[in-house]
Amino acid sequence: CGTLAAALIIGVAILICLMATIGISILAGVNLTGFSNMSFVLSIAFSVEYSVHVVSRWLRAPLILTSSLERVQYTMSFLMLPTFMAWISSTIGVVCLAFTEFSFTEVFFFRPLIIVMMVTYYIGVYVLPAFLCYMNADIFKLGKTEEESRSIHPGGASDLKLDEGDENGGPSDEPGDDGEKDGVELAVEVKEEAPKEEAPKEEA
Repeated sequence: CGTLAAALIIGVAILICLMATIGISILAGVNLTGFSNMSFVLSIAFSVEYSVHVVSRWLRAPLILTSSLERVQYTMSFLMLPTFMAWISSTIGVVCLAFTEFSFTEVFFFRPLIIVMMVTYYIGVYVLPAFLCYMNADIFKLGKTEEESRSIHPGGASDLKLDEGDENGGPSDEPGDDGEKDGVELAVEVKEEAPKEEAPKEEA
């Protein structure tokens, strides 16, 4: 049920991106033609790119994160930078169309595509996570338990929460935190022996 509900959320996000892109493009003077419709179809691809990654990571958030807000924070801590870099790289490619000498390309390709970039990124990375903060039903919690996380990370789920000794941001008293090896350090004493002087031989 959780995956079906998540698919429905993704479908709604795609529909919102498509409607917003078409509406803003019409306000920007872009007519509904075959060329502009090709750009509008790309809004579906970009909205899927953002929404699927966000919802998938949010669904598989560890169960030790109880509230939906914590799960969204966990999700965006991984995806904020990659999604931003993907948006920047795609937008740079679209901006190159702004310097064309043909007004046809500027109207039917540059305008709708730059609107696609802005709308899909804003809805997929900002609006969708804000909406997921209110989805705290148990059917959406498909992550691993703490024991399963520890089996994957033998050192403990340190990337999911702070250690008990580090809750206040201070150093932990557990051995090994300061870079030293676990256990008692063995001191090896090296004794230097002075070389023995040979007695002078008596001449006959």
